[in-house]
Amino acid sequence: MIVLRPGKGELLRARRHPWIYSGAVERVEAGALRGEPVPVVDASGRLLGWGFYSPRSLIAVRLLAWGPEPPPEDWLERRIRAAFELRQRLKLASDAFRLVNAEGDFLPGLIVDVYRATTVVRPLVRGMEAVLERLLAALRSLYPENAVFLKRDEKAARLEALERPSGYLAGSGDGTERIREAGLEHPVDIARGQKTGYYLDQRDNRALARRLSSGRRVLDLFAYTGSFALQAAAGGAAEVVSVESSTAALAIARAGARLNPQLPAERLTWLEGDALAYLEGCPSFDLLIVDPPPYARRRSELPGALRGYTRLNRLALERCEPGGMVLSFNCSSAVSAELFGAALREAARQAGREVQLLEQLHAAPDHPVAAGHPEGEYLKGWLLRAL
Repeated sequence: MIVLRPGKGELLRARRHPWIYSGAVERVEAGALRGEPVPVVDASGRLLGWGFYSPRSLIAVRLLAWGPEPPPEDWLERRIRAAFELRQRLKLASDAFRLVNAEGDFLPGLIVDVYRATTVVRPLVRGMEAVLERLLAALRSLYPENAVFLKRDEKAARLEALERPSGYLAGSGDGTERIREAGLEHPVDIARGQKTGYYLDQRDNRALARRLSSGRRVLDLFAYTGSFALQAAAGGAAEVVSVESSTAALAIARAGARLNPQLPAERLTWLEGDALAYLEGCPSFDLLIVDPPPYARRRSELPGALRGYTRLNRLALERCEPGGMVLSFNCSSAVSAELFGAALREAARQAGREVQLLEQLHAAPDHPVAAGHPEGEYLKGWLLRAL
């Protein structure tokens, strides 16, 4: 049982937020460490809900169910099925998609991505690792032909004392897959790539970049495995220059270009190096895609992150042709949409450019956000036009 400090229960009931931070916990009684859903009570003993306890994490409890009744025995199977039915209704234009988006699908601490013939499971809390066999059975019932690969998150493993290594839970393979998005083939390194190997959340934003690229000179910064670049080339870009610091990621990007021989190779340039350093002295472009890794994973890093986003976008705006556009993104959960917008406005001021904010951008709809969990909306972006 998890007992909250006085006053914290009322706040939890009012907000219905699925996370309980360690500072709100008064004491933990026996049985909370087994990985099973445990009851959460307020200081008066009123049962508020059930959740997974994480003793070493700042997020001490991830709530699985509200109210005094424990989750039904088949809670996992029901929620997996509901997530599956949602993706079926979305009719996504790809054979790769996010099947389970943690709190967004009311399955806290669990990510499941489907890559054509491989389903990738990423447990982030001990409670989800504890139900791995049930999860495997549920996924096999939905995609019986798919191999199932467990992708271990090392940071989560340390915090949660997770035991299972990366590897195939069902089927076999070499840790890679090949997917199709908007008519293009993309190689995915599941075993060694970032996250589960590919940024599925940017699918709709890649489609936007493709629509905007015809006849344009495009710069793709922090290009990773080149998915934005290939879509821009498919959209008729006159030139696409991609800058990425990872040798391994660029090798996958070049392999992706070879998988799509209809794309003119002479229009694709792959540069290994630092994106900021390249921006300092590069020529101007008509469309710039700015998608850096997270600058702030916790609130203490927020001031430096805002300075970083301001500088990066100032440089991008300075290298944007008059009338050109910038697709700028922020995947730092600690940097809200409001703060990111303020950083973009300051970047425009410092660049001395008149800038129009054309469209606010988000993750694709297979990455739902629970209404009570705004932190789930980690990917924020804007389409800008610089005059």
